[in-house]
Amino acid sequence: MNLLDIFLMASVFLFVFCLVFVFYLGWTESKLAEKQAIKKRLLYISAGGKHGQEKIKNYRDKVLRDVGGFDQLALKMPRISKLDRMLLKTTLPLNTTTFLVLTAALGLIGLFLGLKLLPHFLMAILAGLVLASLPFGYLKIAENSYYTKFQEQLPEALDLLARALRSGHALTSGLDMVGTEMLDPIKSEFGATVDEINLGLTFQDAFENLCERVPSTDLRFFAISLLIQRETGGNVAEILDNISRLIRERIQFRRQVKALTAEGRLSAMVLVGLPIVLFIYIYFVNHDYIALLWQEQIGQYMLLGAVVLQIIGAFVIRRIVDVEL
Repeated sequence: MNLLDIFLMASVFLFVFCLVFVFYLGWTESKLAEKQAIKKRLLYISAGGKHGQEKIKNYRDKVLRDVGGFDQLALKMPRISKLDRMLLKTTLPLNTTTFLVLTAALGLIGLFLGLKLLPHFLMAILAGLVLASLPFGYLKIAENSYYTKFQEQLPEALDLLARALRSGHALTSGLDMVGTEMLDPIKSEFGATVDEINLGLTFQDAFENLCERVPSTDLRFFAISLLIQRETGGNVAEILDNISRLIRERIQFRRQVKALTAEGRLSAMVLVGLPIVLFIYIYFVNHDYIALLWQEQIGQYMLLGAVVLQIIGAFVIRRIVDVEL
């Protein structure tokens, strides 16, 4: 067994170990709902950014005493707020440390497999980068789905908040009703905002954290309107009704645009994916034929030109079918 096989087996072991650890975390946290809620609240604190962090530092230190030793170490490590925000969008019990180790192990597997099976060192590096990017691709897909679902729930949340204000509830009580009565993801987001307000953050800091966790234009409209009305006064319930109606019209218009551009987006997927699929197919079916692309100098120029033109074509098609709302 050579050194490359040893590194490959070590990378596979590290990857499998991380997967087993993720399943173990999910199994243990499903039995301890309070522990899961504490860890999720700490992640929301990190994902919200820097607003009011000094006021909740004592709370974080107090809560960390109630979790296990490994969780204390993982949650006390330097946080990456953007990555925490992305991890919150998934339903997996992942923390930043486990995710980064899992990504590194997957990238090493791709690199060592490429060095073992592929004829060129650059292709092995490319295989490692592709496999390492898969977890981030999954996070991006989960994040987009999370934002879409949040956007669809936002009008209902504003209607519920407006009815609560009309019935005599305070604003904090109305926000708490949204964080209690509705479903995720808007339930968790508004619940985290109410928690931050109860911990001593101002309404402005709490809503800034909310808008940083969910970068939605409609949500920022709601937050700005609410903060202005708290300063100047006015009929908050009527403003919430108007914003809710506006958001519903925007969602309906966005769906119409998506339906009209469906053909262009499907064409873009075919045009971008077909050369890649054919390249992989010919590589395994007739390797000597396609190997001229990296064995001969003119073939290398052709391959580089094809990659550059493919990227330019994908960008142009995206600009055509992407309608800014």
